[in-house]
Amino acid sequence: MNTVVRRTVFALGVLLSACATRPYAPTAVKPGDGRDDVLRVMGRPTATYTMPDGHVRLEYNRMPAGRQTFMIDLDATDRVTKWENVLDEAHFAAIEPGMRPEDVLRLIGPPTYTWHYARPEPGITWLYRFQTIQRCILFQVSFDRTTGRALAGDYPPDPACPDEHR
Repeated sequence: MNTVVRRTVFALGVLLSACATRPYAPTAVKPGDGRDDVLRVMGRPTATYTMPDGHVRLEYNRMPAGRQTFMIDLDATDRVTKWENVLDEAHFAAIEPGMRPEDVLRLIGPPTYTWHYARPEPGITWLYRFQTIQRCILFQVSFDRTTGRALAGDYPPDPACPDEHR
């Protein structure tokens, strides 16, 4: 193998190992850490939200294939107050009819995919894959197309699962 090929293979190996060792879960992020510490550990967030009380929330997701979305909350001094995986039943239960799409995004992040429908009433549904013992279910929240507000949440079967797993 010539020198150029060896160096290229070595460089690719280093890059791949760096990607493989970067943690997805923010387990190295501790309360009191600064925003720069979070960015060093987690990289750039997939979204940043200003919450109703004024604190900042950093979103880290791996959509559309991921089954976790981590939110890291920062206080007014840009210090971590907490982090959590928000794709779980406790967070889904906090979604109430009448919520705006931006409120749902701040709470649980973007959906795995969306579904537009025309009957019985025109609307849109956001579907979320998440980690659960019942592997072949989703969480869905539907929005009224006229008002843009959330209607209800539900747990339908995941159409991507083979029939024998439903």
